[in-house]
Amino acid sequence: MKNQAIMFDRLGGPEVLHVAEFDEPEPGPGEVCIRCTSAGLNRAELLFREGHYLRMPDLPSRSGKEAGGIVEAIGPGVTRFKPGDRVGSLPGMLDESRQGAVARYVTAPERLFVHTPSSVSDADAGGIWMQYLTAWGALQFVNKCGEGQNVVICAASSSVGIAAIQIANMFGATAIATTTSAAKVEPLRALGASHVIDVTDGDYLPRIREISSGRGADIVFDPVGGPMLSEHLEACRPEGWYFLYGLLDTRAMTLPAGPLIGKNLHVRGYTVFTLLQHDQATAAAVHGISEGLDSGKLGLHVDRYFPLEETAAAHRYMAANAHLGKIIINP
Repeated sequence: MKNQAIMFDRLGGPEVLHVAEFDEPEPGPGEVCIRCTSAGLNRAELLFREGHYLRMPDLPSRSGKEAGGIVEAIGPGVTRFKPGDRVGSLPGMLDESRQGAVARYVTAPERLFVHTPSSVSDADAGGIWMQYLTAWGALQFVNKCGEGQNVVICAASSSVGIAAIQIANMFGATAIATTTSAAKVEPLRALGASHVIDVTDGDYLPRIREISSGRGADIVFDPVGGPMLSEHLEACRPEGWYFLYGLLDTRAMTLPAGPLIGKNLHVRGYTVFTLLQHDQATAAAVHGISEGLDSGKLGLHVDRYFPLEETAAAHRYMAANAHLGKIIINP
């Protein structure tokens, strides 16, 4: 069958992205081919295109880490899916250069896919798993947030940030969102944050002390890094947790020994692969997220949709940092 996918032949800005047409291979043993109905856009894809991600693209490269769609065909030995099933890919598991999600079709091993919850539309199916599994892995697998805990969610207007707010609420914790945009304060409250702190106001630590009655945050979940690291550690309670799962601020970080040792803090780097390398824990997370979506305790918040041909515009829109929630491309 003929396929169309977003490709790039050289590293660079959004202008290097273009649509290419080619023959999609038939699924081999243990593989499924899905007709993509949606692909979630993630900041890692911008870094991948620029050559600044954890691994370099194999040029010419496809684009997209997160696909959702309908099973078109299955290869020999496939047992979990049949044609017509609605599925989505586990985050970051596709070989983006060869199986990139921003395409009409994606062929990959069946183990990389899970069933789409019944409450999620085909237009949104590719925007579930990166955000929810990333947040779930930190807040329910590595550490379990729950009743009476304060969870600081930094850069909370991202899709992962909004998922973290919802998961904290789902388990009875208090979600404290941070932002650098005054315009996002009220929208984040509307999305479920119990408290929202605009960190550009300079009263981050006093607000954390006030909200926590002087105790400090149980968990700080941070994709930013940079100079605020020291303040986040100051904000933690004794034996609290700080997760760094991104590096949006590439300026130098200072690790203050005083709160680190004095509070016996847990400080760790984190990615969704911390969860995904454990099959049983991943299955439990997929089940819990699916139940949360179907019950309404969790809910996708999509900022904007783009067609396949406007993928470069979607990349520019994400780079502008004005969005609130998920950006989805619909092939």
